[in-house]
Amino acid sequence: MPVDLRVFSGRWIYDLRMSRRRVLVGALALLLAGCSSSSGDLPAGSDLVGRSAAAMRSVSSTHFTIKVDGELPDVTVKDAEGDLNAKGESKGRAKVEQFGQLLEVEYVLVGRDLYFKGPTGGFSKLPAALAGQVYDPTAILDPDKGVAKVLASAKDAKTVSAENGGHVVEATVPKDVVAGLVPGIGGDVKATFTLKDDKLADAVFELSGGAKVTMALTDLNKTFTVAPPT
Repeated sequence: MPVDLRVFSGRWIYDLRMSRRRVLVGALALLLAGCSSSSGDLPAGSDLVGRSAAAMRSVSSTHFTIKVDGELPDVTVKDAEGDLNAKGESKGRAKVEQFGQLLEVEYVLVGRDLYFKGPTGGFSKLPAALAGQVYDPTAILDPDKGVAKVLASAKDAKTVSAENGGHVVEATVPKDVVAGLVPGIGGDVKATFTLKDDKLADAVFELSGGAKVTMALTDLNKTFTVAPPT
């Protein structure tokens, strides 16, 4: 029987199209499955913040940066940067709002003394207790009210992404706990933590009034010395 090449060719093209379609559908299904499995493979947020809370309790020193966006009635510092250790010693600089003006200051906190230097003149010596009236950076490594306490008290922690060898976790932190780091908090805050090697790399606190506080920690456990200025 003679073969109708037109019928044969048409059938072959149809089968080829259907085969390609099945391959595309199969590939799409695998892609979607891969996406959903990757999100499911993210570690639990509660486990990450729990391990980080424990790890941060043993941190002996850090370099820190703090930036305040918006208005916080009980915080005059707009941004600060410096070094601090778990013994309560610290040195660095800060921008402080006073009488509507932003002033750059330097500080050294050692022993029971706070040395404070404004835009003009030299250092003035004050009792260390006065540091809390502006902002006390030593609270950051205080296990009872610092970042370790904040991480340990985080609620509804959810891992949202994995990036640059770490994880990003969103959570809610009770107001009385955040107040140890940021005075004058009026309610629970939304926090976003970036955690690397079980340590806190940075934290962003979003307050109900629209203000935002960003804190970054680097050079953990790096040795440095603090001495009274001469």
